[in-house]
Amino acid sequence: MKTVLYLDVLLLTNFLIAYGLLAAAGLLAGLSGRFGRMLAAAALAALSTLVILLPEQAYPLQLLYKLGTGALVAAVAFGVRPRRKYLASVCWYMALNLLVAGLCILVILRTGTDLVQTGNLVVYLRVSPVLLVALSGVCCLGAWLVLGMLGSTADNTLQTVGFEMQLCGATVRLRAVLDTGCHLKDPITCLPVLLISYPGARSRLPEPLCAFLDSWFAGEEKTEISPEIPLRLVPCATATGRTVLPGVAVRQIGVISQQGVLSLGRTAVAFTQQCFGNGEYEALYGSDFF
Repeated sequence: MKTVLYLDVLLLTNFLIAYGLLAAAGLLAGLSGRFGRMLAAAALAALSTLVILLPEQAYPLQLLYKLGTGALVAAVAFGVRPRRKYLASVCWYMALNLLVAGLCILVILRTGTDLVQTGNLVVYLRVSPVLLVALSGVCCLGAWLVLGMLGSTADNTLQTVGFEMQLCGATVRLRAVLDTGCHLKDPITCLPVLLISYPGARSRLPEPLCAFLDSWFAGEEKTEISPEIPLRLVPCATATGRTVLPGVAVRQIGVISQQGVLSLGRTAVAFTQQCFGNGEYEALYGSDFF
């Protein structure tokens, strides 16, 4: 018996399924991908199913292909940082794929018909594409409901921490929030760096520092540096590429608590043009900052 595959239907159906499963995996892993990246990842996932047309390969090669394409699809959708969340998104994406396949097979077993064909660890189900998309939607809805029930008691208010530091002879106080993906290091001391949103904190910064940062972010060829500014150039790697952020060495930085300011010693701060938290906080610190 020969099976006729309509590639346009196959690709479109898998594209829709992959997009829904990626959205659900992102929710479960605490990640959010941009619309363009999600479309590209879903298209890549759909194209990866064409391996069913190839001759049957050795099982280790099949397994390596499935794991590799799943990891690549998640990387395209969400990026690879923070690593822990990226690995979680890969696991959730693969698990949701298995769940959809299991639900489809369950429906087939209920009907008592042989509509399953496999090849290179790709399962082809000769059922209505609408049914396949609907079952993937059920998985996405289930993920959303689980998060809604488990997260109903969670505190949706970000816990900010107050920092006090000396910048260019002035005392600056900022609010910061924990970001486990923030791993910036001072290239000289190798100490963790506090990442500050320049637009959010500009009104609290001393004028010499603001003049330097305005010139830096404007891309001027000659950026004058005041002697009062102990400059640091902090390497930064993100999902979009690598860059260098302007920073300042800080001799003393402390946490503002009910008992006063608790000194943490010296470190450095880096500045970015990105805005954080709609004004709720002006800086980010990593889990290794304290």
